[in-house]
Amino acid sequence: MVRRRKKAQKTLVSQKRLHPLLSVSARAVPTSSEKETLRVAERLGKKLRAGDVVALVGEIGSGKTLFIKGLCQGLGVKEAKEVKSPTFVLLHIYKGRIPIYHFDLYRLEQEKELETLGFDEFLSNRETVSLIEWADRAPGRIPSPAIWIELKITGSTSRQIKIKS
Repeated sequence: MVRRRKKAQKTLVSQKRLHPLLSVSARAVPTSSEKETLRVAERLGKKLRAGDVVALVGEIGSGKTLFIKGLCQGLGVKEAKEVKSPTFVLLHIYKGRIPIYHFDLYRLEQEKELETLGFDEFLSNRETVSLIEWADRAPGRIPSPAIWIELKITGSTSRQIKIKS
């Protein structure tokens, strides 16, 4: 029975072109505190591989930067304090077990602005992990398969985290 279930999951993954980290097309994870949100992100960060792209969406204050801190912790960034939103510079680079590109597209006015940054070249680097806040501002530029993280505010410290690819 267990063998059949695993085989069925592999078939599901291959048919829908899901990211290998996900065994179903989407899953929602409720959290009740910042610490819990960080733990969810850190667990996912430990599973990320070179070439992965993580696209984050959610309203202001939903925890996108906090989630990225957790991902970076899982990727081996020693000082989580150095992980900050690159709102004014669009990109920060961190050293972890895999180099990390952290983009923030909040101030992006037009998608074509990304061409001058070399955005597509950064995302196609198979030796890094790319993390993108406000990815919904340039959805046509996010490669497939990407992991999409949607954060929703459900209370003062609680969030609904939807993970899909």
